[in-house]
Amino acid sequence: MPALRSAAAAALLLASVAVADEVYYDSSAWLSGSYGSAPVQTFMSSNLTPPAFNIETAPTSASNYSLLSYRGTATTQPAPLIMDSNGSLIWSGSADGYTNTMNTLVQTYKGEPVLTFFTGDFYSGGYGQGAWQMLASNYSVVGTVATLNETTEGDNSDFHEFFITENNTALVESWRVTEADLSGVSGYDSANPATWTWDCVFQEIDIETNTLLFEWRSLEHVDPSETYFEISDGSGNSSSNPFDHCHINSVEKDAKNNYLVSMRGPSTIYYIDGTTSEIIYRISGKNTNFTMGTDATFWYQHDARFRSDNTVSPYNLSIFDNAAGGSGDVETSARGIVLSIDTDAMTAELVWSAAPSFNTTAPSQGSHQILDNGDHVIGWGAVPQFSVYSEAGEPIEDVRFGVNASTVQSYRAFKQDWIGYPLTTPSFALNTSHAFASWNGATEIASWQLLGGSSADSLSSISTNTKDGFEATMSYNSSYTYLAAAAISSDGTCLGVSDVYEVSSLATTGTAGTCPSGTTVAASGSGSSSSTTSTSAAASVRVGGLLGAVFALMLIL
Repeated sequence: MPALRSAAAAALLLASVAVADEVYYDSSAWLSGSYGSAPVQTFMSSNLTPPAFNIETAPTSASNYSLLSYRGTATTQPAPLIMDSNGSLIWSGSADGYTNTMNTLVQTYKGEPVLTFFTGDFYSGGYGQGAWQMLASNYSVVGTVATLNETTEGDNSDFHEFFITENNTALVESWRVTEADLSGVSGYDSANPATWTWDCVFQEIDIETNTLLFEWRSLEHVDPSETYFEISDGSGNSSSNPFDHCHINSVEKDAKNNYLVSMRGPSTIYYIDGTTSEIIYRISGKNTNFTMGTDATFWYQHDARFRSDNTVSPYNLSIFDNAAGGSGDVETSARGIVLSIDTDAMTAELVWSAAPSFNTTAPSQGSHQILDNGDHVIGWGAVPQFSVYSEAGEPIEDVRFGVNASTVQSYRAFKQDWIGYPLTTPSFALNTSHAFASWNGATEIASWQLLGGSSADSLSSISTNTKDGFEATMSYNSSYTYLAAAAISSDGTCLGVSDVYEVSSLATTGTAGTCPSGTTVAASGSGSSSSTTSTSAAASVRVGGLLGAVFALMLIL
């Protein structure tokens, strides 16, 4: 498991033995900020600095990977992240230039898994402008999607939602500045009337053809007076400072071609007709169509999702209840909740809930995922923590990845499977007695083979080291002039080899390493083997990126 090390300590290790790997379990020093407000991991073979996890409740067995969009003012290397259940890094998008991102998620497009996330600009009003990236398993970009027919230049998708449907279309959102009657909103001052607000818009777009299939605008259907947000500090008095009455944050499409939309300002979930655009019903809020049962009312929510077949009544919805977001806290604690929605009796009843271990509200963001085994994954948004609960509501896993709320955060948090075969080669570094190897994004490494020899183009295996965490630490002796590391899968396939390093200089020769003799060589960017088997150490692992490129092309065609 990766160690928590300062950059200075990492530099010193170039001339010393690497410290033991560590993981933090409910560390009072970590939580008190002794390691800073955003503790990170550092490595010898990589300049990536993902967050250090403080595991407050550890899973009893290995779980799915954790997907985060790590960001905040205290972070030094914000990035989309995939981490394992031990807090070890799997992939950081920082290596490819992805920094501030939102909503890192594995979705399915044309039958293949794709990694999706938002890139663009973030604004203090809680919205963004940018586009959505779609990455194949080799981390090449196979698609970029943004809202269409905008009046301003550039990509204008908001960061709150990107949902790929079963029909290979995308649901995306946009916030548009619009003039409207705000006289019914709390805080409205007729002597200095606010007239500018955001119009919350969502679109359905055909990804392959980049054509607009459907568009819905909140101001055509929702009066701003439905909001619980209050006009203050001059908001709404100009187009450069619009009032936020809606704050749309999730959209989903059902089998009836209707849409489920969460808008935070009205604390309401809207069910919208996909043909007429009319609101079929509202769940909670000032104009709710449902009688809300005990503890079923939610406030300033995020991430509303169908959790059972809504063609049958009652059906279930999962929601992240922030419990805060207006002028103050409405409830004592944020929650993940599941509601039973009875469209015959028009009632909404609470059937599942879980509160965080920190027992406070979540001022912004948040997510609620239900896994196939019934476990619930809650991302606490502005609070840098995610939790997993059983179907019975018992805590299974609780992880903190930053000390202070808002200065470190992740809009949503997910637990998912992912298989990655990067097009890059493994990273490598040396000190006087140890070699270090890692490979950002490679999920199928079972072991590392340290390769050594007297010639840079003729190296053989000198040790095999079981993979344990992101970076491998391997000892060597001074009898070798050159060293490199090969990543080996569980079936013995050579997935990739680092550059060859010269022991005397502890620096790279610039020569690509080759797979050890007798191993099957994987094609670049794929776990599939090429047509060759290495019969000598000179057989190259870099057979080219052709297979990876073909895979990416298949997703587009």
